[in-house]
Amino acid sequence: MTRLPGPFQVVPYDRSRHADGPWRVVSAVFEEYGFPFAEDDYDADVARPDEHYDGRTGWFSVAEDTEGGVVGCVGLTDEGGGEYELHRLYVLSEARGHNLGERLCTWVIEAAREKGAERVVLFSDVHFAHAHRLYERVGFRANRFRYAPDPWRSREWGFIMEFPKDGTN
Repeated sequence: MTRLPGPFQVVPYDRSRHADGPWRVVSAVFEEYGFPFAEDDYDADVARPDEHYDGRTGWFSVAEDTEGGVVGCVGLTDEGGGEYELHRLYVLSEARGHNLGERLCTWVIEAAREKGAERVVLFSDVHFAHAHRLYERVGFRANRFRYAPDPWRSREWGFIMEFPKDGTN
């Protein structure tokens, strides 16, 4: 595996610049773990992020390399009642080791706080133990288990980060 050189930046997704980059990232990680990928069904949001994360109730960003190539991605949605959800945090294997996961998490946390979130939740496949340690390191806590609403009923851990009313964390 060849590691990509840094630096990387996290920027809002732009179809004209990033095209199918998120789809390529997520499908590569799914292939790495042997997960099925349903491009026209459950996973359609990464094939067309601009349609699923509309800038009003959902936002999507990518990590890009120095040439603008997409090497990671993450989404955020407003679920109502002060709750926001982190979606699709993935980083290509060759781009790992540059704190991109943490930077993408930080983008979500900051964006949610700016929008007045009371809490951010996320769900992550039980196989992503490295990601679970990242979530806990940045302040999420594991709070539940579920079977995902995907066609395969994947097993997932749920995590939550709550923002006190006084703005401290």
